[in-house]
Amino acid sequence: MILTISQYIESLWSSEGRLRSLERLYPVCDEGEIPLFTMPGHRLVDFEVVADGERCTLRCPLVYDGGTAAKLRTLAERDRGLESRFFSEWRLLPAEIVLFDEEGKPLEVDVLARRTPEGEPLVDFLGSAVVRGDVAAVSAVSRSFEELTEWAAKVGRSGIAVRRLLVAPDGSLRITGFSANDETGRVREMLSAAARGEKPAAGTEHAWKHEEKETGYGLDGEENIRLVRDGGGWMYVDRLGKSVIDAVWTAAEPFRSGRAAVETPAGKGLIDMRGRTVLSAVYEEVVWDDHWGLAAVMTEGRWSLTDREGAPLTDGFYDWLGECSEGLVLAQKGDKCGFVDVAGRETIPFIYDDASSFSEGCALVSCGGESFFIDARGMRI
Repeated sequence: MILTISQYIESLWSSEGRLRSLERLYPVCDEGEIPLFTMPGHRLVDFEVVADGERCTLRCPLVYDGGTAAKLRTLAERDRGLESRFFSEWRLLPAEIVLFDEEGKPLEVDVLARRTPEGEPLVDFLGSAVVRGDVAAVSAVSRSFEELTEWAAKVGRSGIAVRRLLVAPDGSLRITGFSANDETGRVREMLSAAARGEKPAAGTEHAWKHEEKETGYGLDGEENIRLVRDGGGWMYVDRLGKSVIDAVWTAAEPFRSGRAAVETPAGKGLIDMRGRTVLSAVYEEVVWDDHWGLAAVMTEGRWSLTDREGAPLTDGFYDWLGECSEGLVLAQKGDKCGFVDVAGRETIPFIYDDASSFSEGCALVSCGGESFFIDARGMRI
């Protein structure tokens, strides 16, 4: 069954009688009173809530079938026994939330719950510590990181990513989840640089780099560029309505990380913030991933990957490309699925009948009528 975010929001707002075990639950909302949520991976949505006075993350499925239910159970089982001062494990809450379809028919849905750790993102903390000249704080975080890596190795977990690390109020580290990409070496480099008084470079958590020297706007100026309709097309203007790129497109998207997908009668392409062509507008589809700095392009029904400069990353073509999650792109050749990394390399072979994107360092795959999880090396979990 296909579930919607609005169904979950309705249930969170009307939690009395809609939840089985969680009590005194309140959704954490933005300034517009909309519950905060993120999309952590394929067919999943995370909501931030306060339950029984404790901040928690609820992980909910957007497609509720046997495969998704099995994935939730497996994630909970895989985390069992890992609860520590570094990490809060997922707990399975069977039939926790009651959702109603358009006809008013109730459906009880399994969800995962995990305590949301308090803390400041590691990159932000190090930047502030360097400004303050607080070498002692950096040293304490470095010691905590080595303890965290020792614990992770002892419990058989890998894939420590920068963006999943928080510095708790007491100065120790917390990890919010593991990843298919292990950035342990990069974290140590950041800590060493901070100890020398060097702030983390802008864009440290991302695959792309800033373009401050390339354009007068720079990535920090994206908020100054507006996408507006001009007659039958679209154009980019500044806050005063003055054109900043001398062109009008049939369709266009806002700039994200210095790139925007645009469309002409001839096809779709990608431009930079000066309006220069990164990918010529000749493709049937262009999907720009600003977090990983990748563009998925389709021509004659076949997909491939390019980098943010438009250079090809993949040697061959694919029948389908999914989202990039944890540095791995779900892809399909013929009737088989596999994975390609952000450099365009086929890191997990195309041997699976079906697969989902990576989340929490694993992906659910099917082969020969059997479903199971694999890690980023393609090894069965």
